Amino acid sequence: MPANAIIGAIMDNERRVAEILARPYSFIAVADQDDGGWVVFYPDLPGVMTQADTYEEVAFMAKEALELWVEFQVEDGRPVPEPTFEADPDWDWDTVRPTSEIPTMTTAEVAEELEISVPRVHQLARSREVGERRGNALMFSRKDIDAMRIRQPGRPRREKTAV
Repeated sequence: MPANAIIGAIMDNERRVAEILARPYSFIAVADQDDGGWVVFYPDLPGVMTQADTYEEVAFMAKEALELWVEFQVEDGRPVPEPTFEADPDWDWDTVRPTSEIPTMTTAEVAEELEISVPRVHQLARSREVGERRGNALMFSRKDIDAMRIRQPGRPRREKTAV
C-alpha cells in the first residue's frame, strides 16, 4: 500500500474519531459500595466501562475510556451507535431550585452554626415549617437556616427619622 494511501486512511480515521467524540454521549457513574470509588459506564456503548477512585476523577476517566474505545472501534472498522440521549430533553426548568434552597446541612451542623441544641433545631423546624426529610435525616438549606435565626420578640421597632 502506498504511503499516501496509508496517510489518507489515518487522517480519515482521525476525522471519524473526532466526529464521533463530538456526539453527546451520556455516562452513568455509580458509587461502588463494596470497594469504594466509582464505576463509570456508557449505556449507549456496549463494553465502555471504567473506574475512578474519587468523584473528581469520574469525568476524566469517563472521557479517557470513551476516547480509547472509539479509537479501537474506528481502527477495526466497527460501527459506533448513535447516542440515544436527547440533547434538549423536556425538562421542567421551573422545578430547578436555586442553590440557596437545596438542603445540604444536617441538623447537627445547623445547631452548631446557630449555636443552639439539636432538639431546639427540631422545634424551630416544626414551628417555622422548614427543613426537608431525607430518610431519617432532616436536612436544611441556607434559606431554611435564615428562617430559623433568633428573632426579637414583639413588633419590629420603627426607625427614627431625622426631621
